[in-house]
Amino acid sequence: MKLIQALSLVLALASAALADVEFMNPAAGATAKGGDTITVQWRDSGKDPKLSKLSRYDLFLCAGGNTEDSYDELAHVIKEGVFERGNSVSFRIDPEVGGNDPNAYFLKMVSSGVDTWVVNFSKRFTLTQMTGTFSSRVKNGILSISDTNGPAIEEQDEHEGLRKRQNAGKFTIPYEDQLTGLTRYAPMAKQPGTTITAKSPKPQHPTSAYVVATTFLPIPTIETTSTASQTFSTSSIENTASPAPHPENDMKRFLKRWQD
Repeated sequence: MKLIQALSLVLALASAALADVEFMNPAAGATAKGGDTITVQWRDSGKDPKLSKLSRYDLFLCAGGNTEDSYDELAHVIKEGVFERGNSVSFRIDPEVGGNDPNAYFLKMVSSGVDTWVVNFSKRFTLTQMTGTFSSRVKNGILSISDTNGPAIEEQDEHEGLRKRQNAGKFTIPYEDQLTGLTRYAPMAKQPGTTITAKSPKPQHPTSAYVVATTFLPIPTIETTSTASQTFSTSSIENTASPAPHPENDMKRFLKRWQD
């Protein structure tokens, strides 16, 4: 089945911690062509917690395999989308972003809410009349696929999911080693210790090499940096100490200071 006119991609976003995206269209193996305008629509899948728990999203056109190291984000097609503005958006397929390999493409949606975020993927589809090329890792990723399923859902909340995520995945890869894609990932910010042991400050990382620009620099290719959410927790206890007595003759002392 080919997608003609506007390609309808129906997404179902569900929740903050158990959210998933159910793509109704394009169907697995569907076809569109470079230069088409794609209309994206979504709905709540009905799973708890509800779509209302998520507030913003970013939508990416991707190509490659089903693992993080085998696909690229080719285009950041919707930036800072807001769910409250409705359940549909549209974007044009830039024919220069990739090639014509069958079932090479899928969509990636990164949704966020209070203390949570979730990443969902569509089924695979084909784009024809494309004039670009794929990187070698995308090519190898495409060769590794055996069906029209996209990557598995990635989900996070402020509890166990986050703790597992900190030990592996994108946030542990050194920033300078993240060479592809439109998004970079930074580790969770360090928290201060309970005691001060250092006598003099030392840099955490070596200084970065740089070249002074003498002409206009190229347009940056990195559009977003995502920082791992905090996993530490704090607690407080009641202060049971008796309050200090109110100072005596306080007003008398205050007035006396103005006598001179």
